[in-house]
Amino acid sequence: SKMSKLKLLVIGVFLSLMITGCSNDIDLVKDGVMNFNKTITVGEAFDNWNNCEDSKWDSFETDNHTRVVEFTCEEKGVKEYMNKVKSFLSKKEQEKASYLDIKSSTTIFQWTINKDDTFQIDNVQSEIVWSDGKKSSKSLKPMEELNSVYNNEITWDENIINKMTAGAIAYAFLTEKALAK
Repeated sequence: SKMSKLKLLVIGVFLSLMITGCSNDIDLVKDGVMNFNKTITVGEAFDNWNNCEDSKWDSFETDNHTRVVEFTCEEKGVKEYMNKVKSFLSKKEQEKASYLDIKSSTTIFQWTINKDDTFQIDNVQSEIVWSDGKKSSKSLKPMEELNSVYNNEITWDENIINKMTAGAIAYAFLTEKALAK
């Protein structure tokens, strides 16, 4: 009957509104602009960032009803970068350099949505996972990280590694892994 078709249509529209409710927060952020750079949208900056092997947008609500939009970037080139660092170390150092065996490096950006549908960057986290499963997680400076994205910078750029920088990089990761859980 016409009435039952109408009811199904109304239920269908209602369900699709419920489902797209959260994704609107993602669109809100992706279609928005940040104050420090109004030449492109957040989505244009992040979706065209050549640093990510894999990336995804997500949204959720915290226990206290704060709306959050999250962008996760699985960074590319970390293994090649570490292999190049290793290549500058002595054979003896290379044998002990398991602290350079990094399986993945991920950066997570989080924006909070205000009640008036404006938003701000709230948190940027970096997570490194070594081949043996050890993990290191740290907070990064949001504005510095946003600038890297907007400038399309590559985190693990092996072209910047030379004999001078390799030792310092190796030492930094030796220290970082010593603190990892």
